[in-house]
Amino acid sequence: MKFGIILPVEGNVGVKGKIDPHLTLDVGLRAEELGYDSVWAGERLLISQRLEPLSILAGVAGITQTIKLGTAVLIAPLRHPVILANQLASIDLVSNGRLIAGLGVGAERIKPEYDSVGVPFTERGGRLDECLSIMKKLWSEDTVDFHGKYYNLVNVSMRLKPKQRNGPPIWLGGTKKVSLQRVAKSGDGWVPFEILPQDYAVTSKSISDKALKNGRDPSKIERSLYITINVKEDVTSAKNEAHKYLESYYNAKFASIAKFGIFGKATDCVRAFEDYAKAGVETIIVRFASFSNPVEEIELFSKSVASLF
Repeated sequence: MKFGIILPVEGNVGVKGKIDPHLTLDVGLRAEELGYDSVWAGERLLISQRLEPLSILAGVAGITQTIKLGTAVLIAPLRHPVILANQLASIDLVSNGRLIAGLGVGAERIKPEYDSVGVPFTERGGRLDECLSIMKKLWSEDTVDFHGKYYNLVNVSMRLKPKQRNGPPIWLGGTKKVSLQRVAKSGDGWVPFEILPQDYAVTSKSISDKALKNGRDPSKIERSLYITINVKEDVTSAKNEAHKYLESYYNAKFASIAKFGIFGKATDCVRAFEDYAKAGVETIIVRFASFSNPVEEIELFSKSVASLF
């Protein structure tokens, strides 16, 4: 089992409601020192005050040597595929081939962000599909022609190529049927959110079946999980802090936060991760729903949980 962490890039839950970019970089560096496999950053344009993921990952790349850098997830349809392909290639080069491109379309609550950049929310899935095809071509071919419903490229050459041959691995989110088909057809990894171990196993098998039908080796698709945790000996305190954190994070109210993850003792976390491992999870990406110092959080988690796997 490999472990990655979500970097603290969200100002809504920062000290005095502000983001501290220097702390974000400190967490990335300490994560590498502790032996974590990867660090990740998600995306929001308007709903909250969040550091742009590609920019902060480039910063982390400059102070680290080995840890992988991922987006969890980047809302790909908000960008033109040629621009995004160039951005991802650049960071892959800066990091010497450590980038993982986690891509998605976002939930209903981010529709205003689509509206703000003039992209119809109803087109998000189709635009992502075309984006994947275009970027893979730009990364591997000298000249690209593409004629789709949303994008049209004629004799386009992108001379800047990623460090990783044919581009960074693309991990895709989602649990709906169309999302699973996309993973099976185009994904190098699957990064779902809010899913129980028993459902994970069933859904993972569905991806494998679909991959085989697409002529792909299912074992080549990394199985990961994005999960939120708060580790404390006092279970009630863990749940209360996580609840407050998530409502601040999303600027929303939740009747229950049970769907988000694990809130309780380290032993509870270990048991849950063992269940996920049995379900086929290979990489766990952890978000800490805590107002404590994030450097101390990743140190505690490394010692009390990650070290046991």
